[in-house]
Amino acid sequence: MGELKYKSLRGMPDVLPEKAAVMRWVEDKARGVFHTFGYDEIRIPLLEETEVFTRSIGEDTDIVEKEMYSFTDRGGKNVSLRPEGTASIIRAYIEHGWHNKRDTVKLYYFGPMFRGERPQKGRLRQFHQIGAEIIGASGPYVDAEIILNLEALLKSFKVDGFTILLNSLGCDKDRAGYQKTLADYLAAKSSGLCDDCRRRVKRNVLRVLDCKRKECKDIVKKAPGILDHLCKRCREDYRALKGILSDMKVPFREKKDLVRGLDYYTGTIFEVVHPSLGAQDAIAAGGRYDNLARQMGGPDAGATGHAIGVERLLLVVDGKNALSDSLPGVLVIPVDDGSRPEAFRSTNRLRAGGVPCEMDHSGRSVKGQMRKAHKDGRKFVIIIGEEEIKSGKLLLKDMESGEQKTLSFEGALRRLKGEYDTNA
Repeated sequence: MGELKYKSLRGMPDVLPEKAAVMRWVEDKARGVFHTFGYDEIRIPLLEETEVFTRSIGEDTDIVEKEMYSFTDRGGKNVSLRPEGTASIIRAYIEHGWHNKRDTVKLYYFGPMFRGERPQKGRLRQFHQIGAEIIGASGPYVDAEIILNLEALLKSFKVDGFTILLNSLGCDKDRAGYQKTLADYLAAKSSGLCDDCRRRVKRNVLRVLDCKRKECKDIVKKAPGILDHLCKRCREDYRALKGILSDMKVPFREKKDLVRGLDYYTGTIFEVVHPSLGAQDAIAAGGRYDNLARQMGGPDAGATGHAIGVERLLLVVDGKNALSDSLPGVLVIPVDDGSRPEAFRSTNRLRAGGVPCEMDHSGRSVKGQMRKAHKDGRKFVIIIGEEEIKSGKLLLKDMESGEQKTLSFEGALRRLKGEYDTNA
């Protein structure tokens, strides 16, 4: 066979079964956590009008300037694949009139996002996010809830060793004053900045704080901090949030030069980093965005949210540990071709009874099927031959203990359902 004719696009790989199983485990765990926090699931479209993102994320951000997959559709409309989830959710919040109900809306989502950045470990052009949003309320307790939810998610994924970084961008007036102070400081250091950051000083100075180049990071370390520019209310909100997190025993570290790569953030922002990931160490981030609904043509609505990068997360999740939570299904083994019809009927009766199982279709010998069951980590197999067909019974073998029992179908079903219900 020669060179492959078709390959997946760069940065958009297939998610193969073993990795997909871990992703499914993560999503299942996340759903349980979101349920306990009172969130409802929303499924947003992959494609939106481009302005949904340019108006919310910011035209001067790297995402909009360099990374969005945008094109003109058949109707002449400018559309883009979603690079993140929050803008679409605010669009849905406004479109469906949820603000008219005067309720706080709490939503979560899963799904792929698209950014045309340079692919690297844990950073792809098609990547997946788990996110949550609280819309219609604002304040330190709302910020604390979204951070507590994020911490609970990471613990449910059995991730430890992470650090929550915290900062505040303040309100519009705070940020405007700080931007001038920061721009004056950076203008004096302009010769040491990269070309992108020299441009950012004039167009969107806060982006300089997010630059990953060493020369820029060294200059930023000595830059004035935004916390010194907070107004009384923003300062009190931020102090209250830190007090709530301390009271709830949530460990965090203040990082005064922390910013986010999206323009819609106001007030509290945060990031979760993990030491095993090196320089690109963030696995989750979020913050408050009280002005976004109004900027998109809706009402004033307080809001805060977070998003977890699933590919980054999987670099610190123990995949084997995750998959050990899921007991592989039962393998039904026909002894010979004559036993195959009854084995097939039994397989599907067990499935109908709620027991995950399958029958081998590869033509392996009984020994070969047993070896494959052991390799797959199956706890049970059912063997069906001439004797079992005559007696109307099933031979159930425990692969761990080696114990074999001849049981009626109902007896085998009860035993297996007990095992799999416990596992669930």
